[in-house]
Amino acid sequence: MPPLALSQVPNGTNLFIDANILVYAMGGRSAECLQLLERCSREEVTGICSYSVILDATHQFMIAEARTKGHIPPTQNNPARYLRNHPDIVASLRDYWTNVQRVFSLNLLFLETEETILRQAQVERQNAGLLTIDSVIVASMKEYGIPMLATGDEDFNRINGIQVFRPTDL
Repeated sequence: MPPLALSQVPNGTNLFIDANILVYAMGGRSAECLQLLERCSREEVTGICSYSVILDATHQFMIAEARTKGHIPPTQNNPARYLRNHPDIVASLRDYWTNVQRVFSLNLLFLETEETILRQAQVERQNAGLLTIDSVIVASMKEYGIPMLATGDEDFNRINGIQVFRPTDL
């Protein structure tokens, strides 16, 4: 199925939300992503994430804060490795956690990642060539019967049985 715009997510929908939607919304990069999360807060849409998604978003928030504050050199190709080698910088970061707390306050449903989902994720990686967290998202969606996904990631377009909704303002 071709992806649809985030604005086309029907009310009453159970919608899995990828980390990039959280990052685009909280980082002010996409008004459409923010509007979707506001719809989730008002319970117009049931927004669903896994804890692996919130961990991914937390990591991205942390790196964005470090970059914004000039802690990571602009030429640095591997910001995670840079931060790993500079624990004093990591310890000084605080703003990223504010974004995580905002996500927790959005009235989203967070799913546990059980062993059966991790095993099914391996099948998804083999079948569709997805990276680890993306394969866990697909396996979680299948395990819990969630047919719709909000994401900015084009890799999900090749997964049968999932309707993808994407931001159009990026």
